[in-house]
Amino acid sequence: MSKNKDVKKKKNKKIKIFIFLLILVIAGVLIYMAVKPDNTKKPKDEGKKVVDEIDNFDYVVSETDTKLFKDEFSKLKEILSKEEVDNKEYASQVAKLFIIDFYTLDNKMTKNDVGGVQFVYSGYKTTFIDKARDEFYKYVKSNLNNDRNQELPIVKSISVNAIEPVSASSELSGSQFSSIEEAYKVNVSWDYEKDLGYQTSATLILIKDNDKFSVAKLN
Repeated sequence: MSKNKDVKKKKNKKIKIFIFLLILVIAGVLIYMAVKPDNTKKPKDEGKKVVDEIDNFDYVVSETDTKLFKDEFSKLKEILSKEEVDNKEYASQVAKLFIIDFYTLDNKMTKNDVGGVQFVYSGYKTTFIDKARDEFYKYVKSNLNNDRNQELPIVKSISVNAIEPVSASSELSGSQFSSIEEAYKVNVSWDYEKDLGYQTSATLILIKDNDKFSVAKLN
């Protein structure tokens, strides 16, 4: 009987040691995962250096943005710094910045580097980006190694031709727009540094959602 007890004790001891070692291994793995550096390689078109921003609105300027974009961004910053914001001016400026960034392709790294996204309505972003990649950005060659040999458009100037308040639910399909209290239809036209045959005018619908004007439709 004593021999069997000894065997049983040794077996239990081995089990306890095994469980203890297993716990140590699991704890070690968890600690390593928590503190290890993130060496995941990110595409070069991500993480662009931000050189200007507007607090509380999540609007930013990156180092690769054009001078025209930066100049118009400064105007938006001034509009939003006022105690009473003129929403018509605000919507007009967002429309201009969106067009400048979206239709300027020369500073984009790949077809996935879609411009103007920060000004797009959250519920429309996924559809907008997918459509841009499949259509307008489709032929943008990669410039990740700074060796692209492709002539691409750069928006040189832009004008707002007309802006008028509209009903979001009348202009946009979807029940989510029935609660939008303020929206504008904005018609804009623009020129490029070199005419390469790209679009030069558009009509946009901008809606005010969570105190921000965003592009909800582009024609």
